[in-house]
Amino acid sequence: MNYNSVGEIFENIDGTRARLETSVREVAEGRDRFRAAPDRWCVAEIVEHLSIVEANVVRLCEKLLAKAEAEGHTRQEDAPFAPVSLDEFADRARQKFTAPEQIAPTGSRALTDSLDALRSSREALRALRPRIERVDGTALRFPHPAFGPINLYQWLLFVGGHEQRHLAQIEAVKQSMNAPAEAAN
Repeated sequence: MNYNSVGEIFENIDGTRARLETSVREVAEGRDRFRAAPDRWCVAEIVEHLSIVEANVVRLCEKLLAKAEAEGHTRQEDAPFAPVSLDEFADRARQKFTAPEQIAPTGSRALTDSLDALRSSREALRALRPRIERVDGTALRFPHPAFGPINLYQWLLFVGGHEQRHLAQIEAVKQSMNAPAEAAN
């Protein structure tokens, strides 16, 4: 899917966040540590991982923006926004990845703390939006571990795509935790 403005990108990532928060709220109290399998993350760990990753992306965006502003990579107000997408990475995004240690959950953080961290990082990302809209984000690249060099706008899309992927995991965990109860009926 192509996005034609920074506004569309933020609508996408905020929509995914709303679905994620709704899904997490539906997890029964005390069930956020349920594992569908011993080698799988629980809901609390998934949300902790998401909070770590988004905080890292916020710091990366701040660095890219500072560099762009210092080097004069501003976007002309009348210049059309070039459509941006992560479609070229769709096949790689479907692969199973093992999170590097620095972004893997510790399992020690409470779900509420991870949700608070996610909200804080999203507020920080939204605070960057005016600066993002002023620069030419296509000129700002940094390598993603699986996708290679991607631009600022693609990093923003990654945030939403990454959350969407883990939202599907949360839904699968919820189905697993409900499966024994459903089978007994």
